[in-house]
Amino acid sequence: MDANLEQFLASLQAVNRHLRSSTWDAQRQQPLTKVQWLLLRQLQRRGAATIGQLAEHLDVRASTMSQMLDRLERSGIVTREQDATDARVKNIALTEAGLETIRRTEDAWRASLAGPFERLDEADREELVRIMKKLSDQLRGSGEA
Repeated sequence: MDANLEQFLASLQAVNRHLRSSTWDAQRQQPLTKVQWLLLRQLQRRGAATIGQLAEHLDVRASTMSQMLDRLERSGIVTREQDATDARVKNIALTEAGLETIRRTEDAWRASLAGPFERLDEADREELVRIMKKLSDQLRGSGEA
């Protein structure tokens, strides 16, 4: 593998570890797993969804999704509501506590990166943002984001 790509991946992993650690500290509890986080963001962006829709979007089995939702529901982060048009269908939605979990997590991430980001000079910050946006746009263009 290209040495630059290797270093880039190592740097991304270091940032990810830092973000997970800062979230743990801020919430004083075990942070959300990656899949739980993606689930909450999906509900935030798209609104209520069925277990099947969420499982398909996150590429997990419906039974796995159901177990994860059980834990999140017990924690008060999501709720299951009967569909208005089909009584057999349950829609999963974020609760106020779920929205607060997203806000707290993102606030913790911003706070944990603010100092290191500010220690970069302005030109480096602008360049980092420009390049990350460019990479993100490339991922979206290939259907990976």
